[in-house]
Amino acid sequence: MVLRQRLVPWAALVLLPALGCPAPQPTATKIDDHPDPRADERVAERNGSLYSADDLARNLREANPPAAAPQHPGTGKPDESNGVCRLYAPKLENPECCRLEYGFDADVVRRTCGFPIYFGESFHYSCGYYFHRPGGPPAWFRMTFVPGKTPAEAAASHDRHLARLSASGKPAAPSEPVPGVPGAYWSFHDGLAWAFLPGWSKVRQLSWRERNCDRDAMAKVIAAITAAAEPPPDAERLGLVPKARPKR
Repeated sequence: MVLRQRLVPWAALVLLPALGCPAPQPTATKIDDHPDPRADERVAERNGSLYSADDLARNLREANPPAAAPQHPGTGKPDESNGVCRLYAPKLENPECCRLEYGFDADVVRRTCGFPIYFGESFHYSCGYYFHRPGGPPAWFRMTFVPGKTPAEAAASHDRHLARLSASGKPAAPSEPVPGVPGAYWSFHDGLAWAFLPGWSKVRQLSWRERNCDRDAMAKVIAAITAAAEPPPDAERLGLVPKARPKR
């Protein structure tokens, strides 16, 4: 019993410091502890001031528009500065003259189809010849050499290829002889037209849009191209504008 009376005061002495400890107080946040606004991707700094990043970028673009890409000769307008051909390409970035000759006569086509101006030529997989067509985009005619020993053989190959392309849609009519041009064949499908021409060591293909020249006029154009003489090897061009060579 005496032991219990001695322990109670001692236990009280041990507990008093714990009961008397003050509760921890919250620490005040300093202004310097806030994150730097420049670390926010929505904020941009310029000349010591802060701006909305989107607004600043837009204002800088408007104040300093990108320089226009240099326009190559023949892009968008006729150009003869190369001294080889009248160069013209409505869409190509860096056009070039056609390397080969096909018997195409720009003046004959212009007069026969009723175009006021011949714009020029450019090469892109095949040779394209362009004319001014009032009230619409430039009219084009394209020429290239195609496989086949004869125009009939080339036309038959073309018909098979066209049949595969149009298998799920409107069937393409087979090629047929061009009226008044012996040995030449042509075909029409979905507003496009192709002709396969005789007379040279290789078969020539002419393609165009039907709206650019009616069939009667095109038969005359095809006759003129067919009648042109094939150029001898390494022959120089007859001029800046394509012209058919007369047969001797």
